[in-house]
Parts: sequence; C-alpha cells; structure tokens
Amino acid sequence: MLSVEAVSKTFGGVQALRSASLTCEAGEILGLIGPNGAGKSTLVNAISGVLKPDSGSVRLAGEEITGRGPEHCARAGVGRTFQTIRLFKDLTVRQNVEVAHITCRAVRPDAAKRIGVDQLLQQ
Repeated sequence: MLSVEAVSKTFGGVQALRSASLTCEAGEILGLIGPNGAGKSTLVNAISGVLKPDSGSVRLAGEEITGRGPEHCARAGVGRTFQTIRLFKDLTVRQNVEVAHITCRAVRPDAAKRIGVDQLLQQ
C-alpha cells in the first residue's frame, strides 16, 4: 500500500501542494485529475523521490520513503512516467533500454525475468 499523508511543497512563495493525502492499495490504479497548476506533477514527484516535500510523509508497504531519492523509490517499487518521453541523451539506445529494464525489475520482477534487454531490442 502507498500512503501519502499531508504532503506539502513550496517553490519560493508559491504553495504547490498543501497537505495532500491519498492511499493506494497494491494493484490499484489511481488517477490524479485537475487543472494546470493544481500540483499533480509536484505530488507525483514527491511520491517518486524526484522532489523532497517540505512536510508530510510518503510510505510504501509501511516503509518511510519520503525524500529518499528516485533510485531508492524505484527499487522499492514506486515508478512513474513523464508527460514528455525523453531519452537520456548521453546514453546509447541499449543503455536507455537497460534503464527501463531495471525500472521494470523493481516494479514487476516477474515480467523482467521473462524478457531480457536483447529481446526488447529485437522487438
């Protein structure tokens, strides 16, 4: 279960998030809907470790992951997609696929075992 409690984030004088909370059970799909500037991306960035919230808590399966960084969060099973898909420009195609494969292993280890990087590149 993912539990987000009272997460807040301010950028300069702009309050991007104010005490945002949600719970998402394992296997559940949750959507965030709102207008531009509502804080959706900021919340997802705080959950996935891209941003450290000013206050509040993010827990995954009872483990505190608040502010631990995206690498730790991905290994723990928290993944995200970006609005604009961008490859890592300093990496080769194979290296970019390997990054995606590592992320898949963290989120869905069963799926990553079934198919390797070479098979992905062939597809």
